[in-house]
Amino acid sequence: MRIAFDIHGTLDKDGGGILRKLVSSLLNTNNIIFIISGSPTKEIKAIMGLMGFNPKDFMVISVVEYLKSKEVSMWMNDETWWCEDSIWWSSKGMICREYEIDMIFDDKIEYKKNMPNTTKFVLWNG
Repeated sequence: MRIAFDIHGTLDKDGGGILRKLVSSLLNTNNIIFIISGSPTKEIKAIMGLMGFNPKDFMVISVVEYLKSKEVSMWMNDETWWCEDSIWWSSKGMICREYEIDMIFDDKIEYKKNMPNTTKFVLWNG
């Protein structure tokens, strides 16, 4: 399986550690584990390191970098990248379709509407 996790609001807010334990146990299987989160890859990897994960064990995909690669018009405000809401909320669905993700854990229900039928969306609020 190809299983994805969001960092911001999901893995970093996993108060009981259940999701982190799931991620750790999945790393020892034949599954491919993705981290799909908004920030640039460098920032995602730094947060993963602080959480005790080795980024080399994951496929890390930055939504910002993905959208830029698709030539989406983006701008920066207060050190945060922005684009049209409709594009942003459809971004993880596009990524899941392109990378054939079977399941994604995220804390924002707004992403669910644009998920492909082949991707199970799991709303996670820690």
